[in-house]
Amino acid sequence: MKIDFCVPVFNEGEIFDANAERIWQFLSGEQRDYEWRLVFIVNGSTPSFEKQVNSFVSSKPTGVFSHIIAESGKGRAIKAYFNASSADVLVYMDIDLAVDLGALSRLVGPIINLEADLVFGSRMLPSSSIKRSWLRETSSRAYLEYSRLILKHQYSDLQCGFKAIKASAWQQLAPNIKNDNWFFDTELIYFAQKQGFRLKEIPVNWSENRYSDRHSKINILSDGWRFLVETLALRRRG
Repeated sequence: MKIDFCVPVFNEGEIFDANAERIWQFLSGEQRDYEWRLVFIVNGSTPSFEKQVNSFVSSKPTGVFSHIIAESGKGRAIKAYFNASSADVLVYMDIDLAVDLGALSRLVGPIINLEADLVFGSRMLPSSSIKRSWLRETSSRAYLEYSRLILKHQYSDLQCGFKAIKASAWQQLAPNIKNDNWFFDTELIYFAQKQGFRLKEIPVNWSENRYSDRHSKINILSDGWRFLVETLALRRRG
């Protein structure tokens, strides 16, 4: 079995080298029952950042690759690579490593063991551990309840950027996934549920403020409004 661990990156120069090394060391640190590749999907970034990523890739003996696309967007980046990949299982996670890497085995395990087609991390299960501001926690829970009402799902976290999917399931779902940015996560879960795939969410340890000099790309007010609009549009489309 082949698994691609994908990390979309957009001008993450300040944190890239240290966190890319952490991921590499983690994946290389023990014998695994599958073949793996670590793929950095560089999207819409500067030439200097592309060079930084390629320098890291070339410094490793094997198993690390870059995939560069001209336009930015998390969803666009993931779709571009997933559609081109030959792996059996496709994983994506964020370069800020907000989710503890120790959860990776629990993320891919249910797919390897043929128990699930899509597995995703949740920051809101009872056994999850989270460190983030009261405002972000409150807004996330409000968005969750709204999405449950509109999309008729019972999951606890749609937007956590820590997911694994069976490649054959992705191939069936891909034509439905239209969003090129952060709402990609919600579309993926919504259509997977709608088409009858087996979904499983797992608790994760998640920390928001791991890097004090790094500003969040999320704006609560504007992105909250966009989430409401996108959710209604998704319900009409679905």
